[in-house]
Amino acid sequence: MPPPFRFVVPCRLGAQEVAAALDPPWRVVLGEAGPVVRHHLDTFDWALWKSGGRLFVECDGGPERLCWRPAGDRAPRTLRVEGEVRFATELPAGILRREVAAAAGLRALLPVGRTEARRALVRVVNGEGKTLVRIWLETVRAVGPEAPAGPGRRLLRVEPLTGYARAGAEVAAQLAGGLALAPDEGDELVDAAAATGRAPGDYTSKIVVRLAPDEPAERAVRRILARLLAMLVANVEGTVQDLDTEFLHDLRVASRRTRTCLGQLGGTLPQARIAPFAEEFRWLGDATTPCRDLDVFLLQLEARRRSRPAPAALAPLLDHLRARRDAAHRALAEALGSERFRTLVRRWRRLLGRRAPGGEDGPRPIAEVAGESAVRAYKRLVRHGLAVAPEAPVAAMHRLRIDAKKLRYVLEFFADLWDVEETTALVRELKAVQDALGDVHDAWVQRELLLGLGDELLAAGGAPTLLAMGGLAADLERRQAAEIKVFFAVFEAFAAAATRARFERLVSRPGGD
Repeated sequence: MPPPFRFVVPCRLGAQEVAAALDPPWRVVLGEAGPVVRHHLDTFDWALWKSGGRLFVECDGGPERLCWRPAGDRAPRTLRVEGEVRFATELPAGILRREVAAAAGLRALLPVGRTEARRALVRVVNGEGKTLVRIWLETVRAVGPEAPAGPGRRLLRVEPLTGYARAGAEVAAQLAGGLALAPDEGDELVDAAAATGRAPGDYTSKIVVRLAPDEPAERAVRRILARLLAMLVANVEGTVQDLDTEFLHDLRVASRRTRTCLGQLGGTLPQARIAPFAEEFRWLGDATTPCRDLDVFLLQLEARRRSRPAPAALAPLLDHLRARRDAAHRALAEALGSERFRTLVRRWRRLLGRRAPGGEDGPRPIAEVAGESAVRAYKRLVRHGLAVAPEAPVAAMHRLRIDAKKLRYVLEFFADLWDVEETTALVRELKAVQDALGDVHDAWVQRELLLGLGDELLAAGGAPTLLAMGGLAADLERRQAAEIKVFFAVFEAFAAAATRARFERLVSRPGGD
């Protein structure tokens, strides 16, 4: 019997009946019944759910336990916790931390719902009394303002301990056959989230807009812009509360994508109406930049610290950057709470919802307009890239990075219109170009910041701090030079005639026909 071993059971079935259904050689020990509360956790973008795993804090009257149920037939992992669990990287080293961190990445572990259960335990043991398999018999109900009435679902879960997966499968098969149990098709996380008005997967940073090739371009672009606005608004609260750095990242991406859409596809919309919004979204981008630049620098310094010990003399620099970042975040939170921002969102939402004549490209099929935009953006990137020399100013590299972002966003807007595999492959190749350019720019920004902080940190850390900062600045300069070489290596293939032909062939065949 394949995992997971979960079954729906009738209300009358108790622990005694479960134990009696297991024939020799299995030996069983009955445990006491009692209540348990589970606080379910996931990231804002449901990364754990997407991985197939489930994470929750469980309390049955004793010490709280963090429980991780990975996908597949691997045994659950638990550890005792005290206080709030915020990031996977804060957990003790071990398999649980490694697996949760791999799925969650930089995102915070946030509460997404609560369930309560009344449960009993049946332990399957060997001759020495060692537990091989746990059998949980539970009545589970979700708790929340939108939870359904009633006692909840009656479930049986077979949980083999590490190293006893085969025994777990045999026990599950015997119980399913002997008690005529039906597999449980439900998901406790789904029930818990629904009770609070959410659903796993209800947020994604991807552009999810189904488009038809012959749909009028004006209507298609409005729908894309409405999706981007929803993404932007969804990340405001998490950005203001500073739950994790990815809220600001996704908010910035939604804003940049909006600006790209207005710039690359503005001909589909009434120019006189949308022109004022271009300036407002530029203001929003400028307001988010200082905090994001410092987020990136601090994250990279933290990754550097994990890979190799950082000199103690850098402590004043880290303290200074964190203080500066906190000040930048306060300014950003003020901007996002301002009347200017609220007016932008309100007026932009009203404009997108209003049916009005579009621009000159508005009535044309979106497949035609999107294809022309993608080819135009590709040609511009290649033209500018071929004109850049290795010794070009970083500003020129940054403009090229913006060109690469615009092309990537156009491809992502309209991926639904074209061959999925080929679009994905081109975006992957473009991302390599964009990442190299991004690393060049980040290294330059961080080095310039360091060079400007010497006088401020001389008093705080003295000569040792300045020397450590000098070493870090030299590392950044070397990284910048290395990434410039990476860029030219990957860009050569991306600018080749064969890649251009792939672009033109892709966008000339809507739907991949």
